[in-house]
Amino acid sequence: MKMNVIKDEGNEMTIEFETSDLTIPDLIASELLKNDDVEFAGVSKSHPEVGKPTLVIKTGKKKPRDALAKALTQIEEMASELKGQLPKK
Repeated sequence: MKMNVIKDEGNEMTIEFETSDLTIPDLIASELLKNDDVEFAGVSKSHPEVGKPTLVIKTGKKKPRDALAKALTQIEEMASELKGQLPKK
């Protein structure tokens, strides 16, 4: 999945995803909100059937890019753990 950074200034970052599906952006926002330094993380889409989801991240002291990297690492770890629980055939 491709994403485009629209804004990365100070403690705010805006990312547009090259998809119409909200699943991954919502997952990232949910994981970001577990970080105490993240003040806001939310996804919007101009129209339910068209448009691209946009993720907005606002942080306190840390850079949004660092919070995003941490959230993505945590998502990778969760996915790896789930994959490891698949029954072997």
